[in-house]
Amino acid sequence: MKAITSLKVWVGTLPKSHARMLRRFLLFLIIAVFCFNIYPYLMIPFDYHALEQRYNNWVADPSNLNFLLGDNDLYAYAGGKYVRGASPDEINFEHPPLAKYLIGLSILVFNNPNVPSVVLGILSLLVLYELSKKLFGASLFALVPMYILSLERLFTQFSSTSMLDIYLVFFLLLSALLLLYADSSTRLIVGAIALGLATACKLTAALAVPSLVIGVIWNRRDAAKSLLGVMLVAALTYCVSYTQFFLLGHSLTDFFELQWKMLMFQFGRRYGMSYPAGRLLLTLLTGIVGPETHNVIYVDEVSRSIRVVTTYGLAMAREFNPLTWPLSFSGSIISFFEAIRSRNRTILESCVFFFSFLLPFILGQGFVWYFLPAFPIGFLLLTSVLRNMYQNSSRERFVWFLLAYLATLLVWQKYFILPSFVELHH
Repeated sequence: MKAITSLKVWVGTLPKSHARMLRRFLLFLIIAVFCFNIYPYLMIPFDYHALEQRYNNWVADPSNLNFLLGDNDLYAYAGGKYVRGASPDEINFEHPPLAKYLIGLSILVFNNPNVPSVVLGILSLLVLYELSKKLFGASLFALVPMYILSLERLFTQFSSTSMLDIYLVFFLLLSALLLLYADSSTRLIVGAIALGLATACKLTAALAVPSLVIGVIWNRRDAAKSLLGVMLVAALTYCVSYTQFFLLGHSLTDFFELQWKMLMFQFGRRYGMSYPAGRLLLTLLTGIVGPETHNVIYVDEVSRSIRVVTTYGLAMAREFNPLTWPLSFSGSIISFFEAIRSRNRTILESCVFFFSFLLPFILGQGFVWYFLPAFPIGFLLLTSVLRNMYQNSSRERFVWFLLAYLATLLVWQKYFILPSFVELHH
């Protein structure tokens, strides 16, 4: 009887006040667990002066790997320079400057570059919850995408370091929430500003435009006018992020030349090299990054001989989660056909959003964290499939399956990590 009573939570027979209290408790619990997972990353000491010295040494001797900077350190260094008056074209011009300004401001105020990432990580979960409520209503299913994202290793890592992608994720989710459900001019304008802010963090935010366009023009009498207004406000917001660039005396011509230089750099890095198409799709479905060769050097100090042992194997994405990555892809395909059959605009927009971020990188060179903007919507679509299964099956039995799946996600996130290299024996 206790088991059957607990299932009433999902069946929806609890009193509304009790169900509301339960959702709020679980929402708080998810945020608390997420904060607990990223807390250790924030305890790493930060020394901007040492970082600046490493950057100067790296510029003086780029071949010395001891001075090599990771992207997170490079963005922190650039952000520190930006807030002290440097022009965005002087250091790390390859990305727009907004996220780096926020990182630099965090360094000035907190002596830590990661505080905005933590805040935006939490806010991203809350915005995704609001998006889920639009689709699933005030039910426990609305918590599932948020829960899955909170356990996603890519998401937790990028919410605790000075990378640009968590800024992109937050502003994109906010723009999707406002533009896909715009019922007033105010929401359209604020949604357009959020889209401009996302693009001012990373240019790849523009990939979200096709899906957001659907929400702007669907069943609107002034569709063309609304779309033009959204694009103009987003473009203006993007330009405002370069205020310091203009204040330092640069012209509009300099601005457009910088944008073109940035685009060509990013295009050349993604598509200027000969990598097999579909490599990132393989990673998404299996965790396999590609074939890799390791050379191990053995030095015998007695005989003064050197022996090199070559091993062949597969490079693996340590962040890969077989319980979510391939299922989000499959769930998006199923949801796409379901959206066409039922003419569900919200699901269709979500599918377009997901594949807009997936296809361009599948066809070129990229890194696993390029999946990050697609994952929140992918998890939402996966939850949509799970809810349909719940509605079309034995509900009580399916709830236990779903609870087991959600519990397994937590266990995987806590205890299982794939090796970075799997040796293949001949």
